[in-house]
Amino acid sequence: MSLKDRVADATSTGERPPEQQPATDLAVGDPARQWLQRRETYFVDALPRHVDRSHFMAVAHALMPKLKDCNPASIHTALLACARFGLEPDGRQAAIIPYKKVATFQVMYEGYIDLMYRHPRVDSVHFGWVREKDQWDYTPTEPSPRDFFHKPRVDLTDEERGRVILAYAFAWIDGRRSQVIILNRQHAEAIRDKYSNAYKKAEREGTKDSPWHTDFDAMWAKSAVRRLVKVVPTSTELADLIQADDDADDGHPAPAVIRGTVVARDDDGPSAEHQPSGTTWPTATQPGEGRRTDGAAEGGETP
Repeated sequence: MSLKDRVADATSTGERPPEQQPATDLAVGDPARQWLQRRETYFVDALPRHVDRSHFMAVAHALMPKLKDCNPASIHTALLACARFGLEPDGRQAAIIPYKKVATFQVMYEGYIDLMYRHPRVDSVHFGWVREKDQWDYTPTEPSPRDFFHKPRVDLTDEERGRVILAYAFAWIDGRRSQVIILNRQHAEAIRDKYSNAYKKAEREGTKDSPWHTDFDAMWAKSAVRRLVKVVPTSTELADLIQADDDADDGHPAPAVIRGTVVARDDDGPSAEHQPSGTTWPTATQPGEGRRTDGAAEGGETP
């Protein structure tokens, strides 16, 4: 019996056919997710082709409860930075961290590695930790790859292997291994003290909330991988990522200019830097739907 006949038969006998359950919209009753859902086109259009659009947006939606008190314009800017570089804000490749109601783009060391892999000459990139009881040796006068050796104690847990004493990173380029970047804790602290404006500001204000305060090991790892950038083939995209990382450390939610995308303003309000700290979720138009009220054309590139 066909589906049509079964429905007709059920109706004639007084039985009601089973009701179809309505599709559940995760954004219903959640202004932050509704806002993100309306803006989806902005982010998926900025993604590189190799990135799965659906998965990126699923990660972004999962992040919204954490950012619900942040300025919407700063969320837009930070998510657009993630999309432009093709890095998911999952805490591994990149993160979006709320600082005083401003959502801030933060690249992680795996994000740098991901962009290095995109260069056709780079065969592989490796990052690792050396612990106290590991077997290792570094003799810079030896030719590559005999200059560096590391054998972790796989029969022990990380705790049993002892504390971390070194971070290191290297790449294989055109079949040859690059220089090995080695960073001990003291070197990482020196980099932090000399270059991190966010750390210095958090120390002065007594907030202790910079990434160097909240996740020292992640910043230690990123410092090692960032130094590797100097010895691998570079691209415009990788240079832009370094600038974005520096901008975030200087207190900007995302780079002032991301090539080919609009990042400076929210649709219905001023830039994240000048918008009031209170959270409102404006109705967002899709790209190309007319012009903004300030007279600037939608989709224009920030100078």
